[in-house]
Amino acid sequence: MALVRCKQCGTEVATDAVACPKCGTPRPRGMSTGKVLALIFGGLGLVCFGTCFLGGLVSALKGGGATAAGAASSGPARTVEIRTLLGEYRDNELRADGAFKGHVIQTTGTVTDIRKDMLNDAYLVLSDGAAFEAVRVQCALGKAQAAKAASLSKGARVTIRGRVAGLMMDVLVRDCELVGP
Repeated sequence: MALVRCKQCGTEVATDAVACPKCGTPRPRGMSTGKVLALIFGGLGLVCFGTCFLGGLVSALKGGGATAAGAASSGPARTVEIRTLLGEYRDNELRADGAFKGHVIQTTGTVTDIRKDMLNDAYLVLSDGAAFEAVRVQCALGKAQAAKAASLSKGARVTIRGRVAGLMMDVLVRDCELVGP
């Protein structure tokens, strides 16, 4: 049995004692293993969420669809099947970034969502029509394109053109313009 000093009066107290025999101060107890694990995993979760959130916010502030369609159409668009684009990002993000990130693409997909982000900018979410997809294409729209998107419905097939910004849960495409139905 080991002895420790009481923090209140300095008397030596056995480590298994409930309180100091001289002053009655309870022996401080450490955190339970469950609390320690909860703090560790909670902290890791917060770091991961915070990194994703801040990365998305910075990306949105830098070029999150604030420009009109002119930026995406400033160069020739590479036509890519949406299944190919999504498949490449699901298979190997590094390779897909090398092939697509920073490039203007044109693809056709099924509208699964029409929304606004936290900066009140409109975006579309497109899929290849599969029932359950973990990765989809998220298209940031400028003001003029948002008006066009307001007439769309979920399930509609649309063709978009924009610049691939990489993968952040979905494949992000900036400066999107609706090319056709």
